[in-house]
Amino acid sequence: MIVALAGHVDHGKTSVVRALTGVDTDRLAEEKRRGLTIDLGFAYADIHAQRVGFVDVPGHHRFVHNMVAGIAAHQYALLVVAADDGVMPQSREHLQIIELLGLRQGVIALNKIDRVQQSRVAEVERDIRALTDGSFLADSEVVPLSCATGVGIADLRRHLQRAAAVHTAAERRGPFRLAVDRSFTVRGSGVVVTGTVVSGQVRIEDRLALANSGAPVRVRALHVQNAAADTARAGDRAAVNLAGVDIDAVKRGDWLCEPAAREPIDQFALTLTVADDFPRPLKHNTPVHVYHATSHSQGRLLLLDSAPLAAGGQATVDVACREPLHVKIGDRLVLRDHGLERTLGGGHVIDLTAPLRRRTRVRRERLAAIDVRDAAATLVALAQQGPVDTSAFARHWNLTPHDVESAGKQAGLHALSDHLLSADLAERAAADVRAALAKHHSAHADSAGLAEHDIRLANTTDAAKRLLLTALVKTGILRFENGRYALVEHRAAVPAEVLRLYRDVETTLDSLQPPSLGDLAKRLKRPFAAFERQMRALPAFGLAVRVSDNRYYLPNRLLALADVALQLDAAGPFTVRQFRDAAQVGRNVVIDVLEHFDARGFTRRQGDLRTVVGERDRVAAAGVG
Repeated sequence: MIVALAGHVDHGKTSVVRALTGVDTDRLAEEKRRGLTIDLGFAYADIHAQRVGFVDVPGHHRFVHNMVAGIAAHQYALLVVAADDGVMPQSREHLQIIELLGLRQGVIALNKIDRVQQSRVAEVERDIRALTDGSFLADSEVVPLSCATGVGIADLRRHLQRAAAVHTAAERRGPFRLAVDRSFTVRGSGVVVTGTVVSGQVRIEDRLALANSGAPVRVRALHVQNAAADTARAGDRAAVNLAGVDIDAVKRGDWLCEPAAREPIDQFALTLTVADDFPRPLKHNTPVHVYHATSHSQGRLLLLDSAPLAAGGQATVDVACREPLHVKIGDRLVLRDHGLERTLGGGHVIDLTAPLRRRTRVRRERLAAIDVRDAAATLVALAQQGPVDTSAFARHWNLTPHDVESAGKQAGLHALSDHLLSADLAERAAADVRAALAKHHSAHADSAGLAEHDIRLANTTDAAKRLLLTALVKTGILRFENGRYALVEHRAAVPAEVLRLYRDVETTLDSLQPPSLGDLAKRLKRPFAAFERQMRALPAFGLAVRVSDNRYYLPNRLLALADVALQLDAAGPFTVRQFRDAAQVGRNVVIDVLEHFDARGFTRRQGDLRTVVGERDRVAAAGVG
């Protein structure tokens, strides 16, 4: 169990840790000189066979950024209030912060009782109850104690022992993430970083990345709760010995993560809860300090509604950061006011998709579909609005693509390449596409079909439409030729002028070695430029195949040459010369034909050899090779 300290400056947080563990967590010379905790301190103790770690944090308001860096969800809170001062500003702000960051269990130490009368102790305890009313500490035990005399320390130790015996960090599955709060070198070992494991697990020899730079690193050794270990898991405080990085390359605020999970984000949506005591309404574009685990960035609060957000209010907002953060959906953030230097609120990250327009109906529907507690339910809800990118969803939720694919399969979602879509939406969109094309074919019998931009689908983005059309082509419902989509059963009525042209050239092209386009124009005594333009109509109606800029084939003759390739391939890879001899056509024609076969995916070239890798009918499909 990891215990996070909280409380006003000089209320004795460091003294409480020292009384429990024997360790002075004020390690900096400046801290000892001033008698003031400035940075994070760490100590560990075995309390009645329970291993307990302590994170000591600064209490002064000037060092709240360091205090936030030491807090992680699923830690156990220890709020310290001095009997002589009573509840003070940072008592209140620290409580707000640890609650915003997700702590849900804890204890309260009423310190320095040796300095006051018993009546004052009772008075401060009443004030503490008023402070914590409505918070997760509302029913927590208050332990009166004195670090100077030792009174109450054993009671606090017994409380922590009982809590540690039943405390379990909630499991957070997914790729490994650790928020770095310290980095240093150890002689003979190299660079060591410490921090709280936010999700997943890591083992010795695992390959990770530094999130800020993307630099690859290898795990040489691990310590968990200040003891050597083979594995560190979500909720652990871990020290990770890294290979492949210099000390100057990693600082507090960086993250250790799996390479595929790395994605710096500078704008995201947040479910914001404003502090009850914040003194003024929040307006659009308010400058804020953004705290995420050990990271910090300045940013601006962008409201989705025009009305200001009052104290105690809740709303979904956008946060635009000056420096990218490594947030994932479900992560908790704390926001502090730029000018007032006080906490204004915080909440969960709910979306990492940067919107083109923030206040549209489609955007609101997307945000309303997201439930940070249930990735699978969110996947289904978003798939009912449009195709969901599997890889992006996995990165944003800190899952593996396999996890997302499995959830999609279990929910019966329709797979479109690397996207998922609800089966109902896929069926409705397919029906709309078929109806649009059927209407077009009926009205324009001589048309080869519609271009993508001419096919309009309600409430569907261009990217989603493209995925749907591609899927319909793959499943054989549509045909895509020469940049146009058509129902697979549709054959355009051939215009009279195209039919006349075909009849003029059919006999000449009916050969395994048809003439070049220039020779064909001379034979027919046609101006070359106009004849070249006219010939391009033949492939559109499946009457001929253009295998190169200068040569056309009748489909059946091209299929006959494909049969030659199949016969040669039966004995193994073949050369241009072998194909030429078998087909008994000229070398220049052979080159045109084989390059067309390669382009259509019928053959594959490897050096001077070719092998058949695709379907024979591909070579005669309309279009240019």
